[in-house]
Amino acid sequence: MGDGIGGPVMDCLSGNMFRMYVTHFRKDNSEEYGKMEKIHIVKVENDTSQQVDRTIEDLEMALKGKFVTCNVQYRDKKTDVLFCNVFIQNPPEGF
Repeated sequence: MGDGIGGPVMDCLSGNMFRMYVTHFRKDNSEEYGKMEKIHIVKVENDTSQQVDRTIEDLEMALKGKFVTCNVQYRDKKTDVLFCNVFIQNPPEGF
């Protein structure tokens, strides 16, 4: 896919999945995205821990309430979950 979306992490669903409130979209995205998307983490960039076996508590400490951007790899058609590389960012100005 190669699309990009961004927004704050609302809640963590497991050690490798969270729900994001999508506030930013890349202009050249090829797909449509909802205001709330479930994200399955393929890889977390800018995270020094790089834990493979994260607990939900680990993920909450690392991401909950933070602004992240996601490079979308693909959407699982059965579960409607996005598989993404996740980047922890500073929130955009005015956010």
